[in-house]
Amino acid sequence: MGFKIDHVHLVCEDVEGMMSFFERVFEAKRIGYLPDFKGSASGALELENIRIFVRGLRLDWIPDCVAPGRVQGLDHFGLTVDDVVATAETLRERGAEISVEPHPGGFGGRYICYVKGPENIDVEISGPWAGFGA
Repeated sequence: MGFKIDHVHLVCEDVEGMMSFFERVFEAKRIGYLPDFKGSASGALELENIRIFVRGLRLDWIPDCVAPGRVQGLDHFGLTVDDVVATAETLRERGAEISVEPHPGGFGGRYICYVKGPENIDVEISGPWAGFGA
């Protein structure tokens, strides 16, 4: 049995703002938008081989019983690149806020940085670290 990622699903207040962020900063392609899908605006983006679904808060939304303070969002998801430092600079030029500067602190010695997204969404950018295993 082989598993592949199907999508990342973000819940937010401003669907258009969230989608625009991923289009501008990561050059994601908008592949769908519905102004009312089961009670909230919803959209879909394609970023390389990852689909990102974005849904607005619904009127009847109730906080999760496991994490009552967390109604929306996602802690972070990670994207991998060959050169984290160069990618961070390109994203910064596109208007991204780098909340954690590139450094060798990722799992397994990977080089990582974090991009601050709308509504407290973080995107981790990771890549190989030349010093790992040396």
